[in-house]
Amino acid sequence: MNGLDSKFEITIEEPKSLVEKLAGLPLLESVEAHLLDAISEEFEWFSLPGGQLLFSQGDTDDSLYVVLSGRLGAFLHGDDGKEILIRQMTAGETVGEMALLSGEPRSATVVALRDTELARLSKAAFTKLIDEHPKALRFVTDLLVRRLRQAPRLAPAAQAARTAAIFPLDRDLAASGFARSFAKAFEELGLKACVIDRSSAARPIEWFNALEEDHDMVLYEADFEPSQWTRHCLRQADRLVMLADATRPLTVMPPALDAVAANPRRAPIELALYCRRSLSPSQTLAFLQRFGVTHQHHVREGVPRDLRRLARMITGRAIGVVLSGGGARGLAHIGVIHALRESGLELDLFGGASMGSIIGAGAAIEWSDEELHGHMREAFFDDNPISDYTVPMISLVRGRKTSAFLRSHFGNRQIEDMPCPYFCVSANLTTGQLKIHRTGPLWLATRASVSIPGVLPPVIDGSDILVDGGTLNNLPIDVMSDMRRGPIVAVDVSSDWAFKATIDDIDQRPLRQLLTHARKGTPNIINILMAAGAMSSHAQVRALRNHVDLLIEPPLAEINMLDWKAFHKTVDAGYRHTMEILEKRKGVLLPA
Repeated sequence: MNGLDSKFEITIEEPKSLVEKLAGLPLLESVEAHLLDAISEEFEWFSLPGGQLLFSQGDTDDSLYVVLSGRLGAFLHGDDGKEILIRQMTAGETVGEMALLSGEPRSATVVALRDTELARLSKAAFTKLIDEHPKALRFVTDLLVRRLRQAPRLAPAAQAARTAAIFPLDRDLAASGFARSFAKAFEELGLKACVIDRSSAARPIEWFNALEEDHDMVLYEADFEPSQWTRHCLRQADRLVMLADATRPLTVMPPALDAVAANPRRAPIELALYCRRSLSPSQTLAFLQRFGVTHQHHVREGVPRDLRRLARMITGRAIGVVLSGGGARGLAHIGVIHALRESGLELDLFGGASMGSIIGAGAAIEWSDEELHGHMREAFFDDNPISDYTVPMISLVRGRKTSAFLRSHFGNRQIEDMPCPYFCVSANLTTGQLKIHRTGPLWLATRASVSIPGVLPPVIDGSDILVDGGTLNNLPIDVMSDMRRGPIVAVDVSSDWAFKATIDDIDQRPLRQLLTHARKGTPNIINILMAAGAMSSHAQVRALRNHVDLLIEPPLAEINMLDWKAFHKTVDAGYRHTMEILEKRKGVLLPA
């Protein structure tokens, strides 16, 4: 295939003059022909390569710029000193109106996000234009009105990518045909995509811009070796997809990586780890550390859903599922996952706290509905994992049964090697902060996330003491939201639990009477500790629940946090309620 598939071809036209380019912009469509000629005579036409600086915040440059093709980005410095993208300008948009009129220093730094063509109007040229053609002042007035009405464009982290550069990290992958398979995944999602390679290097800027306008995704195949084409791919990309072999260490750094490292405003890196059939990923953590990224995408040979997941992730269409803690009530998550899958949804990433971390982990491993149900039934219905009571010096329960269950069912899996992106949270008593587990042994991370203070012993991580994540954040919507990958489904199983007593004067009652009422719901030491442990995060959860695309709250008022024997009833309640919600809200996550 030479550059572009046969579905899309652009006829190369004769180069347009500046006046023709300006005339084709909406902002000048009502300007009279003779005045347009006069305006074009005062503009300076030039090109700015992607990644190059137009001007910096605080500069005294007082020119107006019109984007003819390509894209600019306006950046501000955040409190941490890092640049934050606040606005993007595409063909027909302008930057610098206020500086042209007031002469004040630039309020932001502006950089070319693509190879960009610009027309520049200096303050001196503007003054000359107004003196000779007073009607031209209307042109600038219209620009100011447009700016005031214009909503700012989103930063790339929150905006769906339109272009991606595929950057192979070894020669074998460079010839693997990955880009073509990736383009097919976009088509399966109903998106129009194309792949271009170095045979298109001589095309003009307008050709690439037209290509992007006509497609939902343009994939650039970069060379393994450093080249002009590779540098062009880097300049044009919203995302850099680093394609690596998940089973082999990166012993020799590709020479072209120097071009990536040298660009401080490069596009975000997406680490795609390719794993051949019958092999398991083993180098994930090393790659994460090498490229300084926190997320990875596993792409297994012969598993098309992995490519679809990657396509959704980089275009902001991935479905993230966040599961709350809630003890035995968390078993409803099993039914929720079953209902979501049965409805035809491909779930892409998972996060959870406490009990939600365990169910979420099973889903992220890609256990089938039957496997998820079976593993959880064995752990929580056939046996109670928090029944190995001990002398309460540190906790009421020794925790050995819980650890053994997690080791048995999750094995030696590392979080970073799981098929779906996953995180869980614990509370670090040493620092007083939430700890987000994205790497490391899965069993140990979930063990920390369910370590209810006073009930289960904490997990010691170095010198840090980790306990149940629900004590600080029982429904970590904010962690999922910060990933900005797409719509979020949040499942809260702790909202309607009526924690009430059936007896008063507890301290005056005989032990036999207390034991009798304990079966009726009078608080015992375990559910007191469980409820108290999650109470501090209730206000945060309530504030965050309004920021999800779909909130699911199964009706579990009659289910106690320790009622493991209500397994089937609880799972069924999650399933039925979710199916009802999906029926009522068709099209929230997928088109109806």
